[in-house]
Amino acid sequence: MKKIMAVVLLMGAALSGVRAELFTFDLANKNGTSWDGAPSGVYTNVGSGLTLEAAMFAYLNGSYSSGSQLNSTASDFGINAVGTRDAPSLFDTGDGQEALWVSFNRAVTVKSITVSSFTGGNVETGAYQVANGSLVNFTVSGTYTIDAALNQGEYFKTIAVNTGGGNGWILNSFTVSVPEPATFGLAGFGGLMAWVIRRASRK
Repeated sequence: MKKIMAVVLLMGAALSGVRAELFTFDLANKNGTSWDGAPSGVYTNVGSGLTLEAAMFAYLNGSYSSGSQLNSTASDFGINAVGTRDAPSLFDTGDGQEALWVSFNRAVTVKSITVSSFTGGNVETGAYQVANGSLVNFTVSGTYTIDAALNQGEYFKTIAVNTGGGNGWILNSFTVSVPEPATFGLAGFGGLMAWVIRRASRK
């Protein structure tokens, strides 16, 4: 019994040290990066303990669009669906419903997005969706808390729903969290502790 109690205390101490590292992907003022002006690309974000890669894709009308572009300027970020009614560095529906799909090279928790430049007097609507979760609409500038898990290979989507007579809006950034590398071994550690408990209980 003493061994079991010691193991439980040790596991509790280890779990209390679990921390997550935050990564904010700022999208404006990234003109000249490898993905700017391309239909897709990888945004690499280096943290204190690990490197996180966001694979980004320009979507139009629900499909990946090689004719559309991820477009960052000094102050804006949007999808450029080439056409006469498109605002090239905003999210809009002038020449089709623009969207950004993002996946990561490891499991993350999507924490928030920040959007801006909604046109006053118009009901411009955007939405976000994490994996196959519900679409959540937004109609004003600000930071929206999400706090939803996203598995590796699944997509986080930001979508223009309608322009409402406005010019479109900007996706400024999105923030995700990842457990720090020291915590990745806790699952194996837990398995080892379970084995020790079983051994101790047999004596």
